[in-house]
Amino acid sequence: MSKKMLILGWVTLLGFGFVGLSLVYFFQPTTLLELVIGQWPLGKQLLAGTLTGMLGAGVALIFINAPFFTDERQKYHSIINNFSWNELGIVFISICAGVGEELLFRAGLQPFLGLWITSVLFVAIHGYLNPLNWKISVYGIVMIGFIASLGYLYKTAGILAAIMAHTVFDAILLFQLIEKKSLKSA
Repeated sequence: MSKKMLILGWVTLLGFGFVGLSLVYFFQPTTLLELVIGQWPLGKQLLAGTLTGMLGAGVALIFINAPFFTDERQKYHSIINNFSWNELGIVFISICAGVGEELLFRAGLQPFLGLWITSVLFVAIHGYLNPLNWKISVYGIVMIGFIASLGYLYKTAGILAAIMAHTVFDAILLFQLIEKKSLKSA
């Protein structure tokens, strides 16, 4: 994994995570312990998150691999494969994004902005709502549905369910989109 990706992972995990936890600690009635424990037992949260992430990734891959999406797929495939990847790097980046982004968006922002505004904001920041590219925007609308499911998981099950779903989703997509020849030994 490249140094750039390593730094990006740590900034996402620690920076986003810190901001999200700070928003919870200073501005919400939920304690950090209550946040981590969630509403469902740990095993049920992890199972629900894993299944949600797998389902979301399956839907995303069907969309990404659709014939009408060929140009966009090649563009993103090229961007992703410009980095040096290994299996450990994919897992690392997926965990960093899952933890950092969920702590910020679900735990930190969603209680203030609501589920749908937070979902749209998340997808827009990731560049999937582009008025100059209708295909990416259609994918973005699909992703709003998935991201809203993470928000729903957070509200009903707990933050660990949302983190697991996000991590599994990212890992599956990265493992599918990175050229096998681009994977380096760990």
